[in-house]
Amino acid sequence: MIRLFALLSMLLAPTPTPSPAPLTADQLLSRHALRQARLLIQMRMLQLQDERLECIRQALLNRLPEALRPGPPSPSGGSLGRRIDTNCDFFSLPE
Repeated sequence: MIRLFALLSMLLAPTPTPSPAPLTADQLLSRHALRQARLLIQMRMLQLQDERLECIRQALLNRLPEALRPGPPSPSGGSLGRRIDTNCDFFSLPE
């Protein structure tokens, strides 16, 4: 009985698969460099998006009458209270 069990376990055991070849230093560095570049591009795109939204906000505020303009943001306003230094000369709304 034990011999039968041992024979069956050897026959039904999964066959070992070879492990993948180890990566060279160049492959690791290139993966790392690509990941870093992707993160930098994503961060820059988010920054540009924030700058564009700030320009749109400024343009809309400029078109509001003085009576409808909101007061200065409070320091505890979170992300709405922060100011982004942008050059909005390139962006304008049609009159």
